[in-house]
Amino acid sequence: MASSLFRWPFSMFNEGVEHDSDGLQHLRDALEKAERQVSSSTSDSEEERERKEEILDGFRAKLEEFEVETQKKVKITICSAVSGESIAQVRLRPTDFVVQLCEAVVKETSHKVVVAHSIIFQSEVLPQHKTISEAGLQDGDTVYVARAPVRCLTASHDGTACLWNFNQETSNSTQPDAGQPLRLHAKGALKNASMSPGGQLLMLSTEDGGSGLLYCAETLRFLTRLQGGAQSASFSADGQKVVGVDADGNANIWDTRTGQVIHRMFPPKSSSQLDSDSDDDCEMTFAVFSACGKLVATGAGSCTQLWDAFGNLKHTLHGHSGTVRHAVFSADSQYLLTASADSTARVWDCSNGRCLRVLSGHQRALTLCAFSPTGMQAITAAHDGTLKLWDLADEIADGSHAECSLTLEADGGVVSSACFSPEGSRLLMACGSDTVRLFNVTTGQLQLSFDGFHDDWVRHASFSPDGLIIATTSYDGAVGIWSATTGKCLHSLHGHTQAVVVAQLAAA
Repeated sequence: MASSLFRWPFSMFNEGVEHDSDGLQHLRDALEKAERQVSSSTSDSEEERERKEEILDGFRAKLEEFEVETQKKVKITICSAVSGESIAQVRLRPTDFVVQLCEAVVKETSHKVVVAHSIIFQSEVLPQHKTISEAGLQDGDTVYVARAPVRCLTASHDGTACLWNFNQETSNSTQPDAGQPLRLHAKGALKNASMSPGGQLLMLSTEDGGSGLLYCAETLRFLTRLQGGAQSASFSADGQKVVGVDADGNANIWDTRTGQVIHRMFPPKSSSQLDSDSDDDCEMTFAVFSACGKLVATGAGSCTQLWDAFGNLKHTLHGHSGTVRHAVFSADSQYLLTASADSTARVWDCSNGRCLRVLSGHQRALTLCAFSPTGMQAITAAHDGTLKLWDLADEIADGSHAECSLTLEADGGVVSSACFSPEGSRLLMACGSDTVRLFNVTTGQLQLSFDGFHDDWVRHASFSPDGLIIATTSYDGAVGIWSATTGKCLHSLHGHTQAVVVAQLAAA
């Protein structure tokens, strides 16, 4: 989280500061805040006021230099990682994102197939959320694009999970079908399905909470059942472990090779609980890994606990007055964001368990939360039918209330799902309608609407790893695969007879 002004003098202009668009906006906001502080201060002496005004003048001049610098475009050549052939030349600003290099490839490629793109520079894959400047790209540089087939895992209340492969061109037909999927039949309606980060394993969970089933993602051969079952579970970043809540309401870490429990975690003996929709505040309701795989967060009633990967308790987080419904780690695993039925979210420091920020502004219980890829922003959604964007740039470590920078009203008063794009500049929102919308995070402007395909409410929407494809699921039993750059429906997947609860896109 970025430094906050006022730290006299120019802590923000140290060498090595990245001048991305978000950073510039934070500098502008900080300057405005500093100007207000100077103008409203009544305790400063005349000499002190003059000194601060001089510093502000220098601040303004430096900011102008940065703004001019960010407008200069650099020319980048994009070549195929396989053949070395030149695909496109683009001119981008230093503040543009790596994902825009992928978009240039899509525009220049005549055959529009559903593939995942990776940009390689100096033998390293560039993260999508990096700006051109942050990635170290300069005028005249050459990057290479690697393309891999995409698979889509879908799961439905009809008790089936399908694995779809895309190998058809989409330029000569409208909403082409992806062919027949590989299909799994579970005993009971599916609550969730997920593919391991490496794409080797599939995991299914049923609504009755009695199963946690692991399959080979290539052959769909059954591998093992998680010991004691799992109400909910998710993979570690390396795919070797699964963390979740078992049928008894305790959290476990399982070995994916054997399905055996290797570590157990138990809820606190007592947990303050003011949420009327919970019957038992001693049962855990979720367990999630951090991105680094070294931490686990669990929730029981209004209490959240932080554990190491061996099941040892590190911190117990108190502050919410209602059930903690959801929790997510930042990408760097330094922070935890919790969403509660008390209508607030909180940002916690994972190193010491301190509450850094309180995000308050919703009128009803929260349903979800998420960090942006950089951790500089967060989103929350609630039963009040709104989605809120929060700015976390200023470093405040005393539990102060953060400011909401954007509020979006949901169709039908329901936010079904919401997520940041992989680079963090876009926000995808599915509501109580048959339409999904894509917004610009900085301006709040609507970029694209994905409609005309589903016949019922969209339940879930998500991005592919490169941010160029979107998958939507609906209560109508269909799945739509869309271009995130044009809004065109690339594939229609019809393999389920009831509501589809999830669709996960991954490189094959």
